[in-house]
Amino acid sequence: MWDTPRTRSRTSEPRFRPRIGRDFELEEAHVIDARTRGFLSRAIAIGAGCAVAVTGTYGLATGSYLAVEVVWAVAGPMLGVTVSHYFGSAGKDTRWPL
Repeated sequence: MWDTPRTRSRTSEPRFRPRIGRDFELEEAHVIDARTRGFLSRAIAIGAGCAVAVTGTYGLATGSYLAVEVVWAVAGPMLGVTVSHYFGSAGKDTRWPL
């Protein structure tokens, strides 16, 4: 019998089941994840710093600081998320004092 979408939806078994094989050990996956997060945080910090420095120099040369405002409006939230991730609260049970 053909496997139609109607008959397939009745079964609770998923069609595809991804598995982690011998190539992707659990420790190695954590190392890759940590390296990726480290690279992204450095890239965001260095890119935002360079962009603000370049537009700041341009602002000093021309006297118009609109470019610095625009770059900081984009780079500021990215830096804020990065800093709050690495220097935020350490545990899940910490609460904001009322």
